[in-house]
Amino acid sequence: MSRIPSKLHPDFQDVYFLNLDRILVPIGGQDFECMGLEIAFYIAHEYGGKIDLLHIGTDVGSSIDNYLKKLSKYEIEHDLIIENKKNIPEAIIEYWKKHRHNLVIMSGRRRPTLLDKMTTKSISTSIIPYIHTEILQVFPPTLKKISDKLKNIAVLLPYSTRDPFLLRWASAIAAPQKNAKVKVYHIAAVPAALPLREVLKEKEIKKEQNSFRTYLKRYEDIFGQIVQPKFIVGHKVLSSLKFISGKDEPDLVIIGKSKQRNLLKKISKPLSSKIRDKLLNTGVCIHHML
Repeated sequence: MSRIPSKLHPDFQDVYFLNLDRILVPIGGQDFECMGLEIAFYIAHEYGGKIDLLHIGTDVGSSIDNYLKKLSKYEIEHDLIIENKKNIPEAIIEYWKKHRHNLVIMSGRRRPTLLDKMTTKSISTSIIPYIHTEILQVFPPTLKKISDKLKNIAVLLPYSTRDPFLLRWASAIAAPQKNAKVKVYHIAAVPAALPLREVLKEKEIKKEQNSFRTYLKRYEDIFGQIVQPKFIVGHKVLSSLKFISGKDEPDLVIIGKSKQRNLLKKISKPLSSKIRDKLLNTGVCIHHML
């Protein structure tokens, strides 16, 4: 059974969001980066932030042109920085250390095969442990055409200190878009021996469901963002993700992950990565919280 921490409140670290004035977005000029750029666009639009588009190399690629035009059209302050250096991760880390951006948005490539994962080193994985600020790592879907619309956003709420951040990112992405929807899911894990149909009648489960809805209602009252609570009962988180499919499939799923500092945790595969790999048909945004 899960419990909402008593000290958790939707305006947790609100000062951080009010000072979200600089956003770093490393780019390589690849098509798969379009979803990360869209997320940067909406967040900067919502909080009045400046976007630094950082390219390490010489040729940025033509795919960035449409986004530069869009940023200019909507008067979002931005700079395109090109640095001709060989070590891409090291150059990005050094640039962040020099400017100390409040937020970094990294686009990740989907790697469908084990061989691809073993032979290709991820740039974002090489960077994330060394940038000490909030990071959004964005993975586009693989089985459908990448859309530049993110109108249907889902948040997986684990009941932790990162919950308010996940909700605020979802709200920031949805707010500039007309008719965008945010659905907030929580999966209440129960022992495998208990039938799921029967457990919904349990007093503790009903109490947890009411607490979940009360918490989100309080969030709506404070920030004015309407969200749709979706309470799910399941034996395991991964096996319960089947609800994110078909007609209910969102454009983007937002989940959280703590930065792994010790060697054991770095070696083991975290739940957020397992969720990301399972949701191949939708975009995934992983929030790396300090």
